[in-house]
Order: sequence, then C-alpha cells, then structure tokens
Amino acid sequence: MNLFDLSGKVAIVTGAARGMGQGIALELAAQGADVVVSDVLPGDETVKSIIALGRKSFYIKTDVSNERQVKRLISQTVKKFGKLDILVNNAGIYRPMPTSNTSEKDWEKTIDIDLKGVFLCSKEAVKVMKSGSSIINISSIAAMVGFPQAVAYCAAKGGVRAFTKSLAVEVVKQGIRVNSIHPGAIETPMTAGVMKDEKMKAATLQGIPAGRMGKPIEIAGPVVFLASNAASYITGEELVVDGGWIASS
Repeated sequence: MNLFDLSGKVAIVTGAARGMGQGIALELAAQGADVVVSDVLPGDETVKSIIALGRKSFYIKTDVSNERQVKRLISQTVKKFGKLDILVNNAGIYRPMPTSNTSEKDWEKTIDIDLKGVFLCSKEAVKVMKSGSSIINISSIAAMVGFPQAVAYCAAKGGVRAFTKSLAVEVVKQGIRVNSIHPGAIETPMTAGVMKDEKMKAATLQGIPAGRMGKPIEIAGPVVFLASNAASYITGEELVVDGGWIASS
C-alpha cells in the first residue's frame, strides 16, 4: 500500500494559477488527485498541465475574501466531482511597507485575503467534507518571527497558525484533519518583486542556513504528505519548511 497515493481524491488549491499554488496543484495531481484550480488570476495553464498528467481539473475564478464566491467554489466542486477531500488554502498577498505608511485599506486587504480567506474556505469545506479529509493552510515563518515592514502579513499569518489549531480540535471527531505549513523564502512571482532589491536578497539568503531560497515543489511535497494517509494521525500541527531559518534564529 502506497501511503502517499491520492488516487480517487478531490482537491481544491486556492491561488493555484502560478507559483507555489501551481506547484502544489500539479504535485497533488501527480499523486492521483483531481484538482480544482482556484485563483483571481487565469488558471487555464495549470488546468492544462493537470489534465496532461491524466487527472481531471477545472478552473473557477475566486476571490477568497468574498463569501459568495467561496460558496460557489465549494458547491461547484461538489457538483462536478461529487465530493471534496483536500483543501489547500494557499491564496495570499504580501505587500511590504513601513507600519507608519500602512493604510487601513492596506491592512484590511492583507487580512481579508491571507486570513479571512482561510476562514471562509475552511468554513464551507467542513460542511461537505467526510471522514479522512484534510485541510492544509499555507501560513509562513512570519507567523513565528517578526519581519520588518510586514505587520499586516505577520498578523494574518499568525492568525492562520492559531486558526489551524482551533479548527483542528473542533473537527477532529468528524475525521477531518487540519494542519499548517510555514514556508520560508520560496522562489515565486510574489517574492520575485521583493528580491529585486539586492540588499534585501543578500540579507534574506544570509539568514538561511541552507544558503538558498526554496522551490515550490519543496512545499508541494509536504502538502502531499499532510493530505495523504501517511499523516492520518497528524492534526493541529505546523510544519516549517524554511531551509533552517527558524532553527538558526
């Protein structure tokens, strides 16, 4: 028996049009899952790649901070595939700026997408999930250490960390597992803009014992693990994937 086999499973990955979310979606498909691609950006390329792997997929445009759109995402998934086994709450934004320059609108936008979106998607998912299902929330090491000029992002990701533990103990009797992954610096379109600053890039790499940034596949692997039967007795936990950053801080 292959503990990591996801054949017959149905997954939703939010923020799956590119970057880390795309990598996660493709690896779930590679392990046998049918995957719904959710994003505000066009997700057709991700869908094509999933279908090329021999799995079923479709894209649904979703603003995870909008309850009506989230309800549609869950209902359309169940309508198309008959169930939902895996939810990966990956959608997020990161807009570094000094606290003194952070407007109320900036704060609310980050909290709405990075934290409220996790709540809304999870809230609807647990209504339809059966025993053996798994919710994986993509948080960040920013939930554990302070990042300068990132108060909204750190607050949101810290909220995801606490939310994960609370929901995990609430739904464990339903057979639903809820865990969080805390990436460090990962090579994605979102981080590419920040890393254009050579001083920022040098400082970031200096803080990583592994000496490099991670790749999306290095987050996708842990997601597959937490979604699979290999993690059947793991819930309410946080998995740090950061090249040793937290260990050395």
